[in-house]
Amino acid sequence: MKISDIDRNFSLDSEIGQKNGSLVFMNCREEPFLLTGLAEDSGGRFLRLPERVIKNTRPELAWLAGHTSGVRLRFRTNSPYIALNATVPSVDLMCHMPLTGSSGFDVYAGRSFEMFLAPATISTLNFEKLGYFNSPADSEGFRDITVNFPLYNRVERLAVGLDKNSILLPPKKTKYGKVVFYGSSITQGGVASRPGNNYANILAKNLDFELINLGFSGNAFGDSDIVDYIASIPMAAFVMDYDFNARSLEELKSTHEPMYRKIRLKQPDVPIIMMTNPVPDLYKNNANSEERYLLLRDNYEKAVASGDKNLRFIDGKTLLGLTERDTCTVDNLHPNDLGFFRMAETVYPVLKEVLEKGLHI
Repeated sequence: MKISDIDRNFSLDSEIGQKNGSLVFMNCREEPFLLTGLAEDSGGRFLRLPERVIKNTRPELAWLAGHTSGVRLRFRTNSPYIALNATVPSVDLMCHMPLTGSSGFDVYAGRSFEMFLAPATISTLNFEKLGYFNSPADSEGFRDITVNFPLYNRVERLAVGLDKNSILLPPKKTKYGKVVFYGSSITQGGVASRPGNNYANILAKNLDFELINLGFSGNAFGDSDIVDYIASIPMAAFVMDYDFNARSLEELKSTHEPMYRKIRLKQPDVPIIMMTNPVPDLYKNNANSEERYLLLRDNYEKAVASGDKNLRFIDGKTLLGLTERDTCTVDNLHPNDLGFFRMAETVYPVLKEVLEKGLHI
């Protein structure tokens, strides 16, 4: 299939398109492009929660559901270059997170980073870029492309530009099915320098699974409607990164174990990985850190004692490594790129083990 055969009517007022006569832009929602990380019932928008959940959940969660962390566009092509043209509704400037991470996209060919696209200023709502691939194509001349969406912004539109004489194919099927991550701003990706550097995206790239990122910045409270939705998702594994946002020890007690039990009831064989706070020694404003850790450890041990063989535990104190831990964050709370890399390194063997067992692919 040639790109020029897919949609002859799709047009885009593009400066780089005008300069490059061989470039043709396409809507990323059209086949054979594949978008993952979105709720199935998203009403044509880029949403991480279904419309039915958004209508009934807290306003903060409804808003954060529009942040596109974990959303990925995948395809195969023999085009020598790629161009992206994106539109976002607004751009917020954060003092500790660059626009390349909060509002930008990045492009991978296989596991190799190729290009980023980001707004130049907070008033730049439409932006585009073209880049030639550096990594070699396969024996057939094709590359497997992944475009990671912004971690902390909404997206109105994304157009993908490729050489008009090239071939566009669907992506290869991932080795594993959906892996769902639930947690805080850290899970969502604060404050990686670009989307591909979030630890969940690093793991999805290297373990080859379909990523569902349900990190909700400052709002992972174990809400029952979100837990119900998670329990309904057919998944290969669940990473329960729920600890940090609980507003008190009492709230964590009342929500953590019920979350685990509800998901285990709906999916008795799905591997679940429980994780604790990664910066208890660095972030001093999180009260009862040790009590929270002991609570989660106790919940894990009780579940294992009751016969759950598909449950794993990761001590959050190990996530950033044992040395130079303070160099792994921007503010003694949110990981920088080094912090996310170390998190991915720690989670990788545990997640790899449960996925390879094929308990629930």
